Amino acid sequence: MSDWTVHLAFEEGNSSKFWRARVEGKTLYVNYGKIGANGQTQVKDFGDAAAARAEYDKLVREKRKKGYEDAGEGGDGEAEDDAADAEGGEAEDGDDEEAAAPARKSAAAARPAAAAAAAKPASTVPGHRFLLDAGNRKVETTLYLDGKTMRMDSSEAYASPEAATKAFERLKKLLAGEGYKPG
Repeated sequence: MSDWTVHLAFEEGNSSKFWRARVEGKTLYVNYGKIGANGQTQVKDFGDAAAARAEYDKLVREKRKKGYEDAGEGGDGEAEDDAADAEGGEAEDGDDEEAAAPARKSAAAARPAAAAAAAKPASTVPGHRFLLDAGNRKVETTLYLDGKTMRMDSSEAYASPEAATKAFERLKKLLAGEGYKPG
């Protein structure tokens, strides 16, 4: 199951990455990363649906010009690189134009389940998608159930980098308090 309207991949030399996007009303969602990982999702709101669609079309053209090709559905897998991305690692696709809004993944909470589910691609496991728009905070969460494994992929976008940093630190503290260890 995939709500992404375009899914592109780029594989050359040691580079193996995906890029996908969709527009919902006035909002553009972009997800990118290494093939086999969940990557990171970024959200950008526009003044109207036409502006969101125009940006979507522009980004798709740019990716195709850079050599990205249609990859079909899927692209999800183990969330191995999300923590590095959230801590300022280089964007997997090397492009900054889709860094529309601060986003972070709750990969620390999902990592044990994701590792257990890595043998079965996420695209074969139906997901249940949930959206929350709480003013300055937008949350997109997808839940997957595969036998005895439950996986949650979540991203949150905030009005400012400061608000995102505050939420990030709060979640790290909460997870540590629950017994989670970095790794």
